[in-house]
Amino acid sequence: MSSLQEFKKERIRSQIEKNGLDLLVASLPENSYYLSGFENVGQQILSKTQSYLVYDPGTDRKTMITSVSDIPTIIEGADVDEILAVGGFQFSYNEKKTPFREKLENATSRRFPSAMEALKTAIVTACPNGGRVGLDESRTPITVWKWLEQELPHHELIPAMGIFSQIRLIKHPDEIALIERSANIAEDAMYEAIQQIKIGTSEYEIGRMFAEGCSKRGALPYFCVVTIDERAAFSDTINTKTQVVKDGSVIRFDLGCIFESYRSDIARTVVVGSNKKAEDYYEAILAGEETAVAAVKDGVTAEEIFQIALRTTQEKMRHFQRHHCGHGIGIEVYDPPSIAMGDKTVLREGMTINVETPYYEIGWGGVQVEDTLAVEKDGARYLTKSSRELIKLSL
Repeated sequence: MSSLQEFKKERIRSQIEKNGLDLLVASLPENSYYLSGFENVGQQILSKTQSYLVYDPGTDRKTMITSVSDIPTIIEGADVDEILAVGGFQFSYNEKKTPFREKLENATSRRFPSAMEALKTAIVTACPNGGRVGLDESRTPITVWKWLEQELPHHELIPAMGIFSQIRLIKHPDEIALIERSANIAEDAMYEAIQQIKIGTSEYEIGRMFAEGCSKRGALPYFCVVTIDERAAFSDTINTKTQVVKDGSVIRFDLGCIFESYRSDIARTVVVGSNKKAEDYYEAILAGEETAVAAVKDGVTAEEIFQIALRTTQEKMRHFQRHHCGHGIGIEVYDPPSIAMGDKTVLREGMTINVETPYYEIGWGGVQVEDTLAVEKDGARYLTKSSRELIKLSL
């Protein structure tokens, strides 16, 4: 097996050739990270911030277009050949002259007033006579796209969000190991929080305990939906301080963390004491999930897995309905494919997916089970390790 860096380069080049591109431009922070290893914290925090990475397959050069404030981090360790600095951010320097300082001063000596002007310069420099440019539309404002079309009449802009999705579809074993570790940290933090639940514990308190558990295990808390009783029907929501655990409560967990840039997303259900309806419904959704997982292997389609999950769950819960029963996962929590009707993506060895069968009943509550898998030639390997059985607490 090739190294992760070589693997990524081959994935990128394959899609560039398939789509006949002369340049590939990332705008989504996750796509820039895949190309360069640079985690753009500023762009993650400020949703309107523009940053681009231009990859020229002809020269194998990567040009990063970003705020001056990001440049020290890029110099420190990103795989980037050139930096085009944007904006008026200022650093101060002490009297000490170092190679790092020299690189920073060189990178910031020329500044562009906007990211789109820097992007135009990078495109023209790499392809002065025009060409096909795959531009990731994920974080490219429509005003920028239209301006570039006007300014670069000899360049054809091709939407590249889907191209990046295809690049990242198959994971290297090193990536799968990071996804697995992320999932296991989330599991461990969740079960640690469950052990601390008492009558009267709120959704908010459980969520805080999960976040603390992720942090002490070296991961970043990413999302944590802890919903109790009737709020367990709220699929993605905040954790309140007023909804608390009672005898007979149903607690639905849907949560994940980030470990070295890779996401996790798992779900489990807890019953405090006994709750016959929840126990029956959970039996149905667990059967649907496990039957679907058993069908996962190289060569089946995402749509087929969805149909199996839906059909099996409906055998025990006739009114069960879902729009999807899972998704890909990686450096985004929702990578392709979608385990849904109409998604005819063929699952291939090296993909990582989640399979889930949640049930939300407004006015009552909800139950959920979700696991992360690595697709292998003859089946699926669970990356989540914890029991999928309904968790019962006696408090």
